[in-house]
Amino acid sequence: MAIGAIIGGVASIASSLIGGKARKDESEAAEAAYQADIQALRNTSFTNPYAGLENVYEDATINQQEAQFKGQQADAALRQALDAAVIAGGGPGGAQAIAQAALQSKAGISADIAKQERQNQLMAMGMEANLQSLQAQGKEDLQTAQSNQKLDLATLSAGRKRQINQARQFSTAQLGYGLGKVIGGVGDLNLFNSENA
Repeated sequence: MAIGAIIGGVASIASSLIGGKARKDESEAAEAAYQADIQALRNTSFTNPYAGLENVYEDATINQQEAQFKGQQADAALRQALDAAVIAGGGPGGAQAIAQAALQSKAGISADIAKQERQNQLMAMGMEANLQSLQAQGKEDLQTAQSNQKLDLATLSAGRKRQINQARQFSTAQLGYGLGKVIGGVGDLNLFNSENA
């Protein structure tokens, strides 16, 4: 029985030592892969996808060609009406009515330009509000991604440390178990020899 315990203890010690070499090799390979993964994770960069967006309505223009065309038409109509009034021998009241109509026509053109300018302002303000919202969302997303990256790094570090500690504890326990068996077997063998002497 004592020789069996000694042999079992020696086998356990040998297994611990032989397993130690394999664990060391595996640990070094795992450490290299772990360091590569950590470096890749650290090298990951995050950017705000909404940063630098431009307000496409900021420089919107009005349709001046249409306004100029309407103005030219109103001026031509006024000239024709005045020429017709002069030829017909019309009085000043007719010319004044024609001038008043031309003025109203020009006022309509001006109102149309003001309407277009107001629409451009509203579109620019709406786009600016949208851009600010997107940029704020991008900043929040960026902070979340960076926080998750830090959490991933901490999780990897903790897992790696736990694996190394477990392997070392197992190796130490196996070595201690083997030594205990050998010492116990030698003690039993000495006791057996002293009783038989």
